[in-house]
This record gives sequence, structure tokens and C-alpha cells, in this order.
Amino acid sequence: MINVLTILFCLTLIYLAVTTRLSAYVMILVLQGTLVAGVHTLEFFRDSAWPHLVIAAGVLLVRTVLIPTYIVKIMRDLDMSHGDRTRLYHPGFLIQMAAVVVGAFVLAHRLSTLTPVDVIPLGAAIAGMVAGGLLIVRRRLLLAHVVGFLIIENGLFLLGIGVRAQMPWIIELAGLLDLFVLVFLMGIAMNHLKSHFPEGGSEELAGLRE
Repeated sequence: MINVLTILFCLTLIYLAVTTRLSAYVMILVLQGTLVAGVHTLEFFRDSAWPHLVIAAGVLLVRTVLIPTYIVKIMRDLDMSHGDRTRLYHPGFLIQMAAVVVGAFVLAHRLSTLTPVDVIPLGAAIAGMVAGGLLIVRRRLLLAHVVGFLIIENGLFLLGIGVRAQMPWIIELAGLLDLFVLVFLMGIAMNHLKSHFPEGGSEELAGLRE
């Protein structure tokens, strides 16, 4: 079942390459968060390690509720509900994404001959991390970059499953990315407020009073 969920995760990466709508990006984030939480929940039932349940609960709360809700709010405030207006769909992105997914599984298979790893979760983890970086490069909107960082983080969470090891630094790095994303979103919101209340507004009001 874990393999099925990670394959579905890879399918969301393919869909990521064929859409330019920010609303679709948010939907992908919610779906990926649910899949990652499901993987860690199943892993808990396999080895009874409580950290997997903690990760699953955190991913569901932060990745499928808090951050997507905040992104949607910013999209509404900035009137960006119609999607990514700065970049049209290009088939080259789909070809690149498909190559990333295939290459990730080939690399995971090669690594499995050297050390014991779960090929499918590891391949999905590598594909997610590379796909997130590719999205950051291919899209110019800041909110699309936020989505890219979150996809990289989802890949990091799957990496811990794929390598069959207790690797706290992966979780710590993922937590740092969450903090970075929240600061990034707050910066976008503050810049939006400044556009409505310029710095010289108080001086202009004082001049009018005189």
C-alpha cells in the first residue's frame, strides 16, 4: 500500500507539469500532504514507531490545512484566482518532469544494488525534491516558488521512508523549510499591505491638514 501511495505522489508531479493554475498547485499540495501522511501512518503500523504518527499529524495540520488556506487567502487578496498569468503551458516542462520521475526511479534502483532501500518510496522522494526545484526554476510567481519548496519538503519526508533508517536530520531540515515557507508567505502578505499603504502616506495626510 505504501508503494501505491508513493506512485500516486509521482502522478501529482506529472500533473504539476501540465497546469499553470495556482489553484491547481494548492490542490496538489493538499493531495501530496494527504499521501505523505498516509505513508507515515502505514509505516507506523509496520514498525510501531510513534514519530511516524507525529509526522503524519503535523503534515495533515500544516501542509493540508494551514499553509494551503493561507496561500488561498493571499491569492484572493492579490486577485490571483485565475491562475499563473506570467507563464503559459509548455510541453517541454512535461517532458522534463517525466524525465525527472523516470531518472529518479532508475537512480533508486541502482542504489538498491548497493544498500538496502525501498526503491519506490526512494524514487518518489528523489523525484519530489528535484521536481520542486524544477518548478521554482520554471515559474516566476513567488507563490509558485512556495509550492516548489513545499514539494521539496514532501520529498524529504518520503526520503526517510525510502532509506529505511532513523534520520532525524531529515525531519529537522523539513521543519526548517516549513519555517522558511511561513516567513516567505508573511513577506508576500506584508508587501501587499505596503502597496496599499505607502510609506509616504502619513506625510501626505499631514500636508493636506496644513
